[in-house]
Amino acid sequence: MSIDERIAEKFKALLAEGKAILQRSGWNGQKYQSSIDDVAYIRFRTEELNLIKRSCGEDSDHYQQLKTLAEDKNTALNSYYFKDCYGVLEAASRDYEGGMIFQVRAMVAAEVLDDFLEQAEHLLEQGFHVPAASLAGAVLEDTLRKLSEAKGISVPDKTSIDKLNAELAKAGVYDKLVLKRITAIADVRNNADHGNFDKFEKEDVEDMLKWVRRFSADFLG
Repeated sequence: MSIDERIAEKFKALLAEGKAILQRSGWNGQKYQSSIDDVAYIRFRTEELNLIKRSCGEDSDHYQQLKTLAEDKNTALNSYYFKDCYGVLEAASRDYEGGMIFQVRAMVAAEVLDDFLEQAEHLLEQGFHVPAASLAGAVLEDTLRKLSEAKGISVPDKTSIDKLNAELAKAGVYDKLVLKRITAIADVRNNADHGNFDKFEKEDVEDMLKWVRRFSADFLG
């Protein structure tokens, strides 16, 4: 699952939870039939703030609107404004899914990918070089997807590192040396995913992680 898909799933899950809370409260678009628990309101708003911060950025209108609700003394502890939080979440989800905030999405992707690389490095340090290779490969694939989007290259739902790599090289985004290096990394990732553990070593994964980190920083940083 790509980073975009993970974020979209989080939006979907939080929207479903918020809708359920509104339904239980009897919200009809004008008033509530029963009050919403203040603790539920604060918890929901906190989760939403974290999601919107990562998906839309702190400078986005969505984040600023939600931050105001969280900090204003009249709204911070008043669950009546749950409906407003939900409305902000709906708008943020639509804009994110619609690709209206690509630059922020690219920045967020870089941050999230860095988190995954740190996880891969930790796995490697603990002696688990096979799952580290799989995770690093997933990070590279997400980076290539983002790079393709930035360059206006169509990305199908189902693709691979090799296909993305070929299209990016064809478009002149990078040279043949990078093309060959990515092909080699894709081979390590495929061997890790398919149980061919004798076809690569821990040192290969160490080099892979270092290279993927540099590549991601250069093109999404």
